Amino acid sequence: MTPEARMEVGLPRDPSGFVRRQCPHCQRTFKTLPSPFDARVLQRRLASIFPFENVDEGFEPVPSWHCLYCGHHADGDEWLARDHCDYLEALARGWANHVRYEQLSHVSRTLSQNPRPTFVAVAPDALPEGPGADPEDLRLVPMVCCGEDVKSQWDWDGPFYCPRCGTRHGEPHGRHQMQLEFIQE
Repeated sequence: MTPEARMEVGLPRDPSGFVRRQCPHCQRTFKTLPSPFDARVLQRRLASIFPFENVDEGFEPVPSWHCLYCGHHADGDEWLARDHCDYLEALARGWANHVRYEQLSHVSRTLSQNPRPTFVAVAPDALPEGPGADPEDLRLVPMVCCGEDVKSQWDWDGPFYCPRCGTRHGEPHGRHQMQLEFIQE
């Protein structure tokens, strides 16, 4: 990777613009609209795999979220889907290999100062491709409390919890039951 190379990293979106999340407790997936804190989440995850020298500097907190299904409460960087984590891990390892290659290649570039190197730097593999677009596979559920829409699994028939504020919402939309009582006078 050349010093001028630039790469943008983001979470894949479905055709409606939603991002897949996965509960660290129940492992179920749901989708929310992108968060302004997603960049911080990605930075924190990448830094945990490929640490910087000053890892404690420059990390702002991320808000905590709730699981749509079980209500589990956790920091925002724990809600990455498994395939997102796998990609970020491969990307961080790839970046580490590129940095190591550049450090070892410094010897080749300065051979006049050291004419007898004891190793040869081997170019690393290309960085992994990002995950493609996410499929449109979940149903839309409005969260009245925060005015946002989320997407849930089609077969979920339990209550919902708002991912942002944790408010419990009754049965899924369209499955309410009503009981009528007739009173004779």
